[in-house]
Amino acid sequence: MDRFIPKSKSKLLYQSHTQSNYNDLLYHINEEKVLNFGNQKQQHNYPISFLDQLHNQYRLPTQQTIRQISQVPEKILDAPDIADDFYLNILEWGNNNVLSVGLQNKVYLWNASNQHIEQLLQATSNVTAVHWINDHILGVGFDDASIKIVDVCSQQTITQLYYHNERVSTMSSSFELLSTSGRDNVIFNHDLREKNNNIVGVFQKHTQEVCGLKWNQSGTTLSSGANDNQLLLWDKRQMSLRLSCEGHCAAVKAMAWCPWFPNILVSGGGSNDKNIKFWNSDTGLCFKSIDTGSQVCALQFLPRYRELISSHGFSKFQISIWNAEVIQQAKLIQELQAHKSRVLHLGISPDQSMLCSAAGDETLIFWRLGTEQNNQDKQEMCSSKNLFLR
Repeated sequence: MDRFIPKSKSKLLYQSHTQSNYNDLLYHINEEKVLNFGNQKQQHNYPISFLDQLHNQYRLPTQQTIRQISQVPEKILDAPDIADDFYLNILEWGNNNVLSVGLQNKVYLWNASNQHIEQLLQATSNVTAVHWINDHILGVGFDDASIKIVDVCSQQTITQLYYHNERVSTMSSSFELLSTSGRDNVIFNHDLREKNNNIVGVFQKHTQEVCGLKWNQSGTTLSSGANDNQLLLWDKRQMSLRLSCEGHCAAVKAMAWCPWFPNILVSGGGSNDKNIKFWNSDTGLCFKSIDTGSQVCALQFLPRYRELISSHGFSKFQISIWNAEVIQQAKLIQELQAHKSRVLHLGISPDQSMLCSAAGDETLIFWRLGTEQNNQDKQEMCSSKNLFLR
């Protein structure tokens, strides 16, 4: 397994152990002293480790104050005939700043950079899952158990997969691997580099519809949740079950891996559970549980502010924002309420400035989360032409 070993800029590190270097090192230590009891504070420019750089990447801004997100939506779009089905995953905001939405038998793309909407495809079966595999490739699952892999630049279907026996409810990808599952309870792992017979692993442990799949950031562990109340962790290298996380008493659809603590997984339970649970994925132990009072439909982390966002069903239909900087002490800081039905889906823009929520009330609501990090990031997909004309 390849490892990333950072190169330090310090002249004192990784030097050969020659006598001259050793004497130089002793000279600097004696000169600066290990402890200094004088009045003048000495400043040392210690090299920054790779782990420190990762920590600083997600560090909250200094002078951080309690943030208040406006209760007034930034924008509301109609989503006529959107499926009011807890088990489906028909909305995803890609890293290309394009929101994909499945409405009945059609897939629409909304380009947040230029506000343009386009119909990508129309099928004979209803759309039950959408997932961005990369900036140009979208996976679409249908209720006839088929899957289409579509190039959105050319609007052409690259390939179709027919491994499932019933509707495809959820998909997740990691590098070259696409994992899919649904009502047949089976998780298929497809190597997208192979054109024929691309199944490289099959996971069979769930006994009811699988409605949640999520690969961790490193692509080593897949989490799966289902209507059988199980939350399972699968190992990519061994292509086998690694851990079963016991504790939910309703369907597990909502799940998210923490960006700043990569071994922490957060999951949400359905209407008979209503809990958000925090798991150590190394041990499978739940170290925190929060009773939200409502069905947990979706979870998303907001790394810029170290927050967790959850959306809910009966009875409040709320969107909750949790301070998760110290994840063991995660606490509610704000609720947004505008939907009139359960909030089934969440999407966050790549710059983390906007949140999109979709509900059974046939609306997509956009919420302003913060200022954009870099306006120069607004670029067209496939660069040379505008793909999303009305």
